[in-house]
Amino acid sequence: MVRNRVFVLALLLPLVLGLGAAAEAKSGTLELIGVPEDVSAGHYHTESGVFFVDVSGLEEALIVIRFQEMEITGKKLEWHTKDDYFIFRDGAQLEKEDFRLVSNILEYFGEKEKLIAQGEVEVISDETTVRSQSLVYEEAADKALFTKEVIVILEEGTLQGEKFLMDRAKNELTFFGAFQGEFETNSN
Repeated sequence: MVRNRVFVLALLLPLVLGLGAAAEAKSGTLELIGVPEDVSAGHYHTESGVFFVDVSGLEEALIVIRFQEMEITGKKLEWHTKDDYFIFRDGAQLEKEDFRLVSNILEYFGEKEKLIAQGEVEVISDETTVRSQSLVYEEAADKALFTKEVIVILEEGTLQGEKFLMDRAKNELTFFGAFQGEFETNSN
């Protein structure tokens, strides 16, 4: 028999990618989906405040954190609750109403307000899709730096290069080094 395991936690994660940085404790849920009741998929060390979950050996299983309007999923989670740090491995995904971020590894440093995504990174929003091998997002500056095999797909065309900076505050996209683009123009 497979059952969902739900833990209601005081999430100390400042929210990522424009979701707001708050110092006070927030509540959300951590759910292990598709884990048979006779399988131990994780443990929490009360003294250090480190929580480990690994459902990678269970094909249908998934770790889901829901917090306000955000959902983070993956197969392996290491969460340092006292240090405001987490790392998701194996198919990490962060989803919010206006975008979705997928990567092999998703790491968040709460005190630094920094999110790092590595390996097959894809960010999809209504207007833009960006693919790369690495993403570093600085929450305070509201800037996302994409590096390695960067492809930006816009309504007007596609850009490719090795380093790309998205400044959300200025609504500006900047490429560094060599890049190429393909565009379609409307002659009307």
